[in-house]
Amino acid sequence: MNPAMISAISGGLAAMERFDAIATNLANIGTTGFKSLLQMQSSTSGPRAAGAAAGEHITRSATSTDFSQGPVEQTGDPLNVALSGEGFLMVATPDGERLTRRGVFSLNEEGVLVTGDGHAVQGDGGEIQLGDALAQGDSISIGSDGSISVGNDRVGRLRVVEVEDQSTLTREGGGLFIPRLGSVREAEEGSFNIVQGALEASNVSPVEALVQMIEATRGFEAYMTALQRLDGLQQKAIGEVGRVA
Repeated sequence: MNPAMISAISGGLAAMERFDAIATNLANIGTTGFKSLLQMQSSTSGPRAAGAAAGEHITRSATSTDFSQGPVEQTGDPLNVALSGEGFLMVATPDGERLTRRGVFSLNEEGVLVTGDGHAVQGDGGEIQLGDALAQGDSISIGSDGSISVGNDRVGRLRVVEVEDQSTLTREGGGLFIPRLGSVREAEEGSFNIVQGALEASNVSPVEALVQMIEATRGFEAYMTALQRLDGLQQKAIGEVGRVA
């Protein structure tokens, strides 16, 4: 295949991948605790950028996660918590421990603090048991350090952990991340702040995402236009060779 066509096809694929990532971000603007997807800039084997000289093969872009802080929004629900600063909240799933920044919690039938998907939120002693505190009208207080009290009785503390290299985390559905074995450690005191009655919103900027979507669309169209022109030139060259022969 013509090296120039390889470059155009490769660039188009990279633009599509970037488009998919941006579309995912836009779809999750209102998703609590969502961390936006980032697309690494496509690179070439030569010194120039995408769409440059013929024969420069464009590598496929890589997707990573932007773990920057999202805005903290007040909800007033005592079982909603926003994690400000570094770290993640730990939850237990049937497939193992998972990390999350989505603090939409509730109590299950056994009075255990759980996520929206029913996964038990982990404390310093395992599951956090609050019993029928809500039904009894008892006050539930969650301190900035994650300590939980029902009335005047301390019942546990949210387990906040950190990962040295966040790029090793694998994204899973429901706002969960899978940590690499042995990569999790307890978060240092003072590196985070728990805000009760609030949630961390998505860190996606709608304006930036829309601009990126337009750029990605234009980039894809440019690569496809180049591919069509190259194909036309190739067909013309084939026809010319045929007539000479």
